[in-house]
Amino acid sequence: MSPRLLRALGWGSPAVLGLLTVAVFVLVLIPAKDAVLPTRIKYGLVFDAGSTHTSLYIYRWRADKENGTGIVSQVEACSVSGPGISSYADNPAGAGASLKPCLDKAMKIVPAEQQRDTPTYLGATAGMRLLREENSSKAEQVLAEVSKAIGEYPVDFRGARILTGSEEGSFGWITVNYLLETLVKFSFAERWEHPQDTEVLGALDLGGASTQITFQPGVPVQDRNTSVFFRLYGANYSLYSHSYLCYGQSQALKMLLAALHQAGSSTRISHPCYPRGYQENLTVAELYNSPCVRAPSSASPGLVLTVTGTGDPAACVTAIQRLFNFSCGAQWPCGFNGVYQPPVRGQFFAFSGFYYILHFLNLTEGQSLSLVNATITQICNSSWEQVQELFPRASRTQLRDACTASSYILTLLLQGYKFSHATWPNIHFVQQVANTDVGWTLGYMLNLTNMIPSEPPAAVTELLRSTWVAATVLLAIMLILTFCLLTATCCQRNSSGYEQL
Repeated sequence: MSPRLLRALGWGSPAVLGLLTVAVFVLVLIPAKDAVLPTRIKYGLVFDAGSTHTSLYIYRWRADKENGTGIVSQVEACSVSGPGISSYADNPAGAGASLKPCLDKAMKIVPAEQQRDTPTYLGATAGMRLLREENSSKAEQVLAEVSKAIGEYPVDFRGARILTGSEEGSFGWITVNYLLETLVKFSFAERWEHPQDTEVLGALDLGGASTQITFQPGVPVQDRNTSVFFRLYGANYSLYSHSYLCYGQSQALKMLLAALHQAGSSTRISHPCYPRGYQENLTVAELYNSPCVRAPSSASPGLVLTVTGTGDPAACVTAIQRLFNFSCGAQWPCGFNGVYQPPVRGQFFAFSGFYYILHFLNLTEGQSLSLVNATITQICNSSWEQVQELFPRASRTQLRDACTASSYILTLLLQGYKFSHATWPNIHFVQQVANTDVGWTLGYMLNLTNMIPSEPPAAVTELLRSTWVAATVLLAIMLILTFCLLTATCCQRNSSGYEQL
């Protein structure tokens, strides 16, 4: 190699390498843009097997956003015909058969190629908890039959189980805060941030056989039985949560009717919460068909009872209050029945029975407590004919229970959970948030599918493919030039040595 060429390489290569280095840095520092990838949708199915009925909820989400927030949407809610699965204690196969129409509907919604990858769950709540207490073998048979029925479909069935009261309340709390994005905030730059100014919301749930309250108190929870700890998106949440079995709407109204029967004559029941002029007959066996009520030893199961409504609001409230024990004793402060409960704090979302009952009376739009009281008193003062005129499209059961159920809700919220005139505006009665039904099912699925991580995902910066290719080519050229420069330098030194010789 001639000395002139060596000198040219010696001076030119560093200049070229410098320019290439600048070019690579410019390419790397170009702002990354989202690549357009085909969006894959995933689905999930959750059965809510409640005490009075069963519903199937169908959810979907983008597969590339599984750890996102506010991205799961409800596609469909299918109501299963007939009563809750706990009612099939003597006919377990009927419980499984009852689910099939909704499963058939789900199979029409979920694409066939994705059905086997669709996680499917069944969670049973207070109705099955009561059946398990009464007869555990019958409860197991019912669960076995519903599992068998779901297993016949091409889905990723992950089991049927009975939720504890604490789980029911906690998953409802997760659903509320997930949908309202109070657990974590997703910014436009798609980076996870923990909002410092957002408080998590409390959850109030009223089912047919139980009621749950879950919230973040301002003081440490002193009772281990009512404390729940979550670590979600890298943040710690210490909650108070308790479920009262038998204090759901259906069972509470049954307890009230049984108490009125035992306080009166053996065959006639005067009901102060039923409208004046209303009358019905039922047997002792029908009245005392639940573990929440105990039949008198002298009562004959076939005895027919006549129930007559008297429409007395004051007597109605007094009778409902007798269902509770409001004294706290050593567990101060408490909710009711001696259960420890710190003072309610923050905003609450009340759903399920809380919403449906007050929505029937058009009382879910933030009305004042005074107006709510006045409306319920008016309903309780109405006769059977007047109630039918006010709500011509309502069912006989809805009209009969309008006063009882709404009066029960007020007693539960104000004297049971210790809300007041000052904190009443903090209760928001809702059915849906972001077109998704509020309840425990979404939180249950999110938890079991690990879609709520305990830590936020690490931030990742991506380059466009074209930018990456250009930077790689330039880096390769730089390596080749560097090799040439080193070779030229070595040759130049050798050449200098020969010239000296």
